[in-house]
Amino acid sequence: MKKTGKIIGKLLIGLVILAVTVLAASGVVGSKLNKKDNSGFSADMLGFENARFAAAGSGFAAVSDISCRLYGRNGEILCTVSRSYPQLQIAGAEGCAAVWSEGGSDLTILRPSGHADLNFSGGVTAADVNDQGTAVVLAGEIGYKGSVTVVDGENNPVYRVYIGSGYPLDADISPDSRRVAILSLTAGGSSVSVYETDSEELRAEYTEEGRSCFDLEYLSEGRLMLVSSDRAAFVKDDGKLLGELSFDGEYLKGYASGDGYVVLLLGRYKAGSTGRILIADTAGNLLRSLDTSDETEGVSASGKYLAVRYTDETVLYDSELNVLGSLQDTAGIQAAVMRSDGSAVIISGGKAAIFEP
Repeated sequence: MKKTGKIIGKLLIGLVILAVTVLAASGVVGSKLNKKDNSGFSADMLGFENARFAAAGSGFAAVSDISCRLYGRNGEILCTVSRSYPQLQIAGAEGCAAVWSEGGSDLTILRPSGHADLNFSGGVTAADVNDQGTAVVLAGEIGYKGSVTVVDGENNPVYRVYIGSGYPLDADISPDSRRVAILSLTAGGSSVSVYETDSEELRAEYTEEGRSCFDLEYLSEGRLMLVSSDRAAFVKDDGKLLGELSFDGEYLKGYASGDGYVVLLLGRYKAGSTGRILIADTAGNLLRSLDTSDETEGVSASGKYLAVRYTDETVLYDSELNVLGSLQDTAGIQAAVMRSDGSAVIISGGKAAIFEP
């Protein structure tokens, strides 16, 4: 999957990382965006001034407090539906997106063929989708700690596992839709449980003793990343630890994954210091590190490219941290969504446009 990481804000005070790079309040996109033959790209974003956005393959998805939409590569609306989600949450993948309100009972899946509304009476805690169009939903469940439901590309619930121990925080579906991983807090730390989606029997388990982890993501087939406040652990979904990255003395501000790598934004606690950008492979091997002279605010990645939001500019890099281009004076930008071809969708002032360096 190629999506921006989901950091659970109640466990990191003051750090709320959106499904894409959320930058600042509304503004006007300048003419310097369309540097290539993209003058025909136009997406109407009126009414989405208070919204969240997610990459959806070559397109993107948006959810506001009154509506949610799925957009195609050229800014065309593929699916739109009026819904009220007061605490906006969104996850996107190739050609689809899921939107919900954390703790609410309803979840909407957007596809080019239309939308589907699903109800989880115990309240949705987390959700995600993969590039096959399969969704996974973590929800409350009477008599259990929670449940995880897998929904296929036709919007049919096809698998459910009930959680009887620990406090479930997150779940993710493998890229091939054959396995589901569940992160739970326990009395001794954190645990990841992995199930095959054709069996209720536990396939594998991995435990982090004495550490409170808050986020989980499938980076590639068979490989997971587990995130805590001072460490990222890279684990095979058979329960074996592959590697780890420690950022003790720093804090995680955001992360995103692309093709075969993950990028992590770190901040430093000392006043006046800045931070670092780390690039690692899916086994946790550090590939590149870049000290930042400006404060970073968010990241979005797709394919071999990433966009990093700084206080006063947005910079596009390749996965080797070579600078491809930058957009200055970005205080008016609402969101930037990276695409796999190296371009970014810039959303501002009720419109969306393409930035290609």
